[in-house]
Parts: sequence; structure tokens; C-alpha cells
Amino acid sequence: MLNLLDGLFTLLFLQLGVAEELNPVMRVAYEQSPLLFMFSKLLIVNAGLCLLCLHRRLKASRIAIRAGAVVYAIIVVYHLAFLTHLVSHWPFGA
Repeated sequence: MLNLLDGLFTLLFLQLGVAEELNPVMRVAYEQSPLLFMFSKLLIVNAGLCLLCLHRRLKASRIAIRAGAVVYAIIVVYHLAFLTHLVSHWPFGA
């Protein structure tokens, strides 16, 4: 879910022209199509998560799953803060 939110926020900010995609793989996907961008993002991250879940009996996999969740949670909070800043400075009605 956090990956989906990250992708949607990123897509929104890219479409508004207030951000740029720094990941070169995802930048190429976005330049081809926003739909390809979202599909690629969800596929890549979920494939990695599935692989980790298949090996969840290993301590390293459980740590990586938790670390990934924390990183994505921080990213989503960052997106929310950026959105709040953007809305508060947006020239509505101008």
C-alpha cells in the first residue's frame, strides 16, 4: 500500500511539474508512459517483497521487510508534507 501511495504521489508531482524522477529506470518508464511508470514501480517493488516473503524464515528477510516498510512510510510522510506545502503556496484563483 505504501508503494502504491508513493507511486501516486510521485506521479501527481511529476504531472504538476513540481518534481523530477531521479531514479533513471523509473524516469525512462515515466517518459514512455505514466501507466508504464506505475506498472513498473508496482511490479518491481512487489516482486522484491514477494521474494523476501518467500524467505521470511530468514532473519535477514524479516529485517529487510520491516526496513522497507519504514522507508516507504517515511517517503509517504514526506510526500504528504510536500503536498501540504504545495497546497499552502498554490496560487488558487489566480
